[in-house]
Amino acid sequence: MTDVFDRAIDRVLSHKNREVYELLQRGGLYDNVATAIRGRKIQVRGRWLADFASCNYLGLDLRPEVMEAIGPAVRDWGTHPSWARMCCSPELYERLEAELAALLGTEDALVLPTISLIGIGLIPALTGKGAAIFADKVVHKVNHDGCRLARDMGASLSSFRHDDLSTLEAGLAAHANATVRLVVVDGVLSTTGRLPDLGRILELARRYDAIVYVDDAHGFGVLGEDPSPEHPYGRKGNGVIRHLGLTYDNVLYVSGLSKAYSSLAAFIACPRKLKPFLKCTVTSYLVSGPVPTASLATSLAGLALNAREGDTWRRTLYEYTRAILDAYRARGIPTDNDTAFPIVSAYVGSAENVERGGQLLFEEGINVTLQGYPLVPRDKGVLRATPTVANTWDEVEHLITAMARVHHPLGQ
Repeated sequence: MTDVFDRAIDRVLSHKNREVYELLQRGGLYDNVATAIRGRKIQVRGRWLADFASCNYLGLDLRPEVMEAIGPAVRDWGTHPSWARMCCSPELYERLEAELAALLGTEDALVLPTISLIGIGLIPALTGKGAAIFADKVVHKVNHDGCRLARDMGASLSSFRHDDLSTLEAGLAAHANATVRLVVVDGVLSTTGRLPDLGRILELARRYDAIVYVDDAHGFGVLGEDPSPEHPYGRKGNGVIRHLGLTYDNVLYVSGLSKAYSSLAAFIACPRKLKPFLKCTVTSYLVSGPVPTASLATSLAGLALNAREGDTWRRTLYEYTRAILDAYRARGIPTDNDTAFPIVSAYVGSAENVERGGQLLFEEGINVTLQGYPLVPRDKGVLRATPTVANTWDEVEHLITAMARVHHPLGQ
């Protein structure tokens, strides 16, 4: 007999969600469980894999100094400061906010647990009835969710393409009477590693008195100020705005520490006068659970290590990425990364090719992120590799050799 949950699943699943559901039901390479880790290798179903899917760009998840910072903080504060932030916060938060603001060159910062919570809390808080929101078509889904919540509160919502800003300009001009105009973009595109034309977007925003919400989840910790031949990613890892030589005028810069800094925390960089407003309107500050003590401690330890060693790490990360890109192109493996950012996607086409390619790489001893429809368009599926400082040259060469063997049987 079909029960109420079976009926709910059949009724609620949209077509695209059904495809994801069926992928999970088949098992295979989605929803894996790692049973052990050694450096940047993981054990899955008894097989050791070189891991190119973690996004722990600076390798801080494996640094002893970062691990050792946890014990003293937990002894001082316990494992979990279970207040909502509006109620109370350990002073570790204020230390972290001050250090982030100093690194970024902003007046202040507000720390919350995740970028997802920021997106669904901050975007509606800024907009609401009478506001106009313009979201890049490929901005991360969590930001689309925040935009849709704002639309339900009375904001208008339209989309544009970051590689064709005429639609954005026309929309900003057409909504001159909106109470607030908000443009929502990613700093680094999470599939391609490319950058939108933030300089032009900010120029339009300032002309039309709009705010630009920049989600730099991947860029923070990797890209930084003053890029040069010696430091192609720039210095300090203080994000895409500083990397491009732009200012924070009209910008709400949002990022997290869960990628480059391997810690569960995220932040809004903001003018000091805006921080009290955010505290009383962003629901994830008012009622969300906190950042765990361990993550506050590892974030602070990671920032200290970044100040000492980060630019050397970023040079290594660039060299790994450049080698992968050059090898892919020499072997005819299509990728559209034009920034040498450490997101290198090999295009394989259909969702079936993504799944088959992932299986072949698994057999070769390589773990990558599989992105097929509906995460990306039907014919734009990719096998995404994200090298980290904790990988080795042997692992990078292993990835290149394995991808060359795998790509040809997929008919690409």
